[in-house]
Amino acid sequence: MARTEPLRLHGYAVSNYFNIAHAALIETATDFELVTTRASQQPEFLAISPMGKIPVLQTPEGWIGETVAILGYIEDCLPRPTLHSAEPLQRARERQLINVVQLYVEAPVRSLFPGVFMGGINSPISVAAARITLDRATAALRRLVAPEPFLMGASLSYADLFAFYCLDIAERVSRFVYCRSILADLGLQSWFGRMAQRDSSQTVMAMFENAFGPYLKEKNATYRFQPVGYRPRSPATEQRPA
Repeated sequence: MARTEPLRLHGYAVSNYFNIAHAALIETATDFELVTTRASQQPEFLAISPMGKIPVLQTPEGWIGETVAILGYIEDCLPRPTLHSAEPLQRARERQLINVVQLYVEAPVRSLFPGVFMGGINSPISVAAARITLDRATAALRRLVAPEPFLMGASLSYADLFAFYCLDIAERVSRFVYCRSILADLGLQSWFGRMAQRDSSQTVMAMFENAFGPYLKEKNATYRFQPVGYRPRSPATEQRPA
């Protein structure tokens, strides 16, 4: 699809969903600009993002909210599929994995954000309910993934990007609330480390680190910033992962 101007991704680097979309734009070598924007329920923002959430993608044709829809637009604008398998069953399984991560890992840990990142308190009932769902989700993911070296086989897919940024935030919450490593439960530490060294991850996570500390201070959060797997590459060892 021909475009006369770059796409503009609106959002804030603390958001794992914004970071997924940002990484996808980098990985697909799409021409884009970033616009720092907070989620809002103001009428003018709801006009472009109906739920008032970030990210939201500004295109020459109009606005798109919701990360899955943004990834679909990016893919549809490419001359050929690059981060989805060309094989229908495999492509469906990639989307299946995205759904599992989004609905059964990210959503339950998000219910605990108030008592972790936002200066609030999580009730024992919400903590117990989230753990039940996480237990089922980690069991499901063990059945679905076997990094070879990526989650769905030999090539990077949108499933890897979605899982990397959702599992990063889930790992932080799970360690803080349950003293439990989801990555260790899944046996995905090596995959996570490889993903963390990608050029896109280095760029996106550097922005996250710069924004996250001030955000926690602003919210008077009990959580204190702790790196999970991201480490900046030194110039002497810098290389682009395959």
